[in-house]
Amino acid sequence: MKEKVRFFQFLPVLLLLLFLAAPAGATCGGDCEGDAASCGLTVKGGEPVVYTCGTGETITARYYSLSDDSLHFVKVTLPDGKVYTLPAVLSASGVRYTDDFELVWWTKGDTAFAEKRGEDGEWKTLYQECRIVPEKN
Repeated sequence: MKEKVRFFQFLPVLLLLLFLAAPAGATCGGDCEGDAASCGLTVKGGEPVVYTCGTGETITARYYSLSDDSLHFVKVTLPDGKVYTLPAVLSASGVRYTDDFELVWWTKGDTAFAEKRGEDGEWKTLYQECRIVPEKN
């Protein structure tokens, strides 16, 4: 039973990876000319957004979406250098990105926080009070 639960926890990330790794013909019904761009489907975004958290540590997030807005995801780089790719999931408030297994990155306006699942299976706040660092002009 435990293996089945783990499979479903990884399902959102697995689907994202399968979509991004699929050959262009597989993503567009086979009538493309070699790449996804010829089908009109591309990935947009990716500019770094830097957050400083209450502890003074920084987190970099790069937000992406497919050109048809059917999928949104983020690549979050934590202060220890570990990078997570997380799909956007349903949220009552703000935007929640998670693999439902290890990490949650939740944003609302210019604030965010990160939660990590502990060994006991409970979510624990890892970084809080994270705010976007204004760009220097």
